Amino acid sequence: MAAQPAMSPRERRLRALGVTPLRVRGADRGRTRGAAVSPAPAAPAAATASSADLPRGIRRLALQPAPEELHDPVIHAMYSALTDAVGKAGLQAVRVADAVSDASAAVLVFGNAPLPAGVPRERVLRADALALLHADRSRKRALWDMLLALGRGGEVR
Repeated sequence: MAAQPAMSPRERRLRALGVTPLRVRGADRGRTRGAAVSPAPAAPAAATASSADLPRGIRRLALQPAPEELHDPVIHAMYSALTDAVGKAGLQAVRVADAVSDASAAVLVFGNAPLPAGVPRERVLRADALALLHADRSRKRALWDMLLALGRGGEVR
C-alpha cells in the first residue's frame, strides 16, 4: 500500500463532514512524500442510529449526562447548549423523571451515565460521552442529525 501525503486541516475538516476534497494540481508540492497519514475519524456512535433504530412517536426528550462530566465548565456549557438544541430540533425537553410515565418521551443517555430506572429500553437512546462530543465535531454533528430525525418523527432524510 503506497503512503499518501499528510492531510491539511482543511482536508481533515472536509473528510469529517463526509466530503471528499478535490485535489488541485500542484497543491501537494510543499508536502513530503511518504508522510504519515492521520487516521480518518471513527464512525460516530450517534450516527449509527438509522430510521429503524429510532423510536417512533417521540415528541419529548430527556437528557441524562454522566454527573462527573458536568464538573468541567466547558462541558457544562456544551450540555446547556444541547438542552437548548433539543427545542430547536422540534422536541420538547423534559426531565428524566417525567419521561418514565410518558410514552411519547425518550431519554438520551450520554457516555457511562446510569440508565434511567423505569424507562423502557426501547425509549433509551445512547450517545457518546460529552467530553468526546466536545472534542470531535463530526460526532457532535451526528448527534444533531439524530435529534433532527427524532424531531421529524424518526425519519432520516
